[in-house]
Amino acid sequence: DADRLAQVVTNLVGNAIKYSPDGGRVTLRLRRDGDDVLLSVGDQGIGIPEDLLERVFEPYVRAAAAGETGIVGTGLGLPIARELVALHGGRIWAESRPGAGATLTVRLPIAGPDGGDRG
Repeated sequence: DADRLAQVVTNLVGNAIKYSPDGGRVTLRLRRDGDDVLLSVGDQGIGIPEDLLERVFEPYVRAAAAGETGIVGTGLGLPIARELVALHGGRIWAESRPGAGATLTVRLPIAGPDGGDRG
């Protein structure tokens, strides 16, 4: 479903912009890996503490530093993105160095979960 995948990309790019400093760089990388496609969105923002790398995909979980910097959010964007990615047969994960930004990566099969093309 192209609309739902666009929602995932919009969410990841929006988060990267929101958590980056003014003038910071947001990078998008798209590549094929066998029968999968990987999209990585990176930023130069506050990063994600190691103990939250998995938990940021749970509802309402936000890093304390996000609140301390005044960055507003609900903590629902990444859980929604994770659910949409899973519905398309993929997975999403975060990598980060606190204070040096974060990269969120989505891996999706090129063919749909039922083996058909996504078109």
